[in-house]
Amino acid sequence: MLHLLHPALSRAAALDPYRFRHRALVASASLVALGLLLSTGVNSALATATAAETEQRLPQSQLFTAAAANAGDAVATAATNVGDAVAAADAVTEPAPARETFTVDVRPALLYPVGAGAPVGSPFGPREQACDACSTLHQGVDWNPGRGTTIVAIADGVISKIGEPGNSLGVYVTIDHVVNGQPITSVYGHMEAGSMPYSVGDFVRGGDPVGRVGSTGVTTAPHLHFEIRVGGTAINPVPWMAANGAQ
Repeated sequence: MLHLLHPALSRAAALDPYRFRHRALVASASLVALGLLLSTGVNSALATATAAETEQRLPQSQLFTAAAANAGDAVATAATNVGDAVAAADAVTEPAPARETFTVDVRPALLYPVGAGAPVGSPFGPREQACDACSTLHQGVDWNPGRGTTIVAIADGVISKIGEPGNSLGVYVTIDHVVNGQPITSVYGHMEAGSMPYSVGDFVRGGDPVGRVGSTGVTTAPHLHFEIRVGGTAINPVPWMAANGAQ
């Protein structure tokens, strides 16, 4: 084996084994030290090269990071500007939403059928006979506001009966109500033919037109014959309307 390394080593080992071992140990130690020196030098060179490469790359990385940050800021600013422009355009082009219009229909609980100031032609109760077919015990009040005057329902209620020409009241309508907790029926007679727009069972509100003043039936002149019936019995409508706050 030794002759492969150097021929002199084989001869030295044969001539003086002790000296040979000593020299071999010294040579081995020298080889180990040389290897350590070479390893340290290589590592130092690699570290130096890595540091140099890092120093060369670091500014580029920083530049890239700064450029990316600037680009991101620019994109964000552009997006904000675009959003502001769109919002401004919408504010200019889109019309403001229209408000819904509505009315509040508040009506008095009780109304006079032809107004509170209509002239009275014939009051409730006993009276002289005005014609051969006329009664002497008047069951209502006759108001004379003039032919064609609108007649309205005195309160909310339901149409309960409709009369046609040929009877003493001519064209008439009766409406069932509850006024101040009291069930009553109102009667409107001698109306113009064709002026009553409802049918039996229809609901009406106080103030809704139910016909026009006429002279159908047994009458001597155009007027409204108006009655209030409580439990089927006619009462004087004038004080009852006033007592219940008619307007």
